[in-house]
Amino acid sequence: AKRKEAEGFSRDSVCMVLFSFFCGFRLTAEEGRCRYILTLTWLWSAITGPWAGLQVAAAQEEALFILPAVCTLILFFSSLLLVVSPDSRFLSRLWIILGLVWLASGWFTFLSQNFTDKSDIWMNICLTQTLAFAFTAALPVLITDLTLHSD
Repeated sequence: AKRKEAEGFSRDSVCMVLFSFFCGFRLTAEEGRCRYILTLTWLWSAITGPWAGLQVAAAQEEALFILPAVCTLILFFSSLLLVVSPDSRFLSRLWIILGLVWLASGWFTFLSQNFTDKSDIWMNICLTQTLAFAFTAALPVLITDLTLHSD
């Protein structure tokens, strides 16, 4: 055991090393927050970009998809902006607000339209968006926003 320690052998698993790198584990609170936001907004950019494209294409056929498509595009561009500046508390808070608007647009579309064969699909999309955004974005970013919790 001492030989492995002397050689610099780390007992951390690959998963722990990757988690530490992407989520800022073992960094100061502010560095970890910036690393987490950078990873998070990069992932949300990768997801919302193609999703916005699909919604824009669907909006060409059915006008009811225009509002969610525009809100998804706005969330995509705000995610890209936050990738560039993950340390900005103003941008991270604005991103959360825009994400809530995005969620509201999806639910508004679902609740206000008379779907025939797509209501179950759209409800699943809304539920997935809501849960994914709440647990991967809104809650972690707000919890780690140190200025909200300072004296």
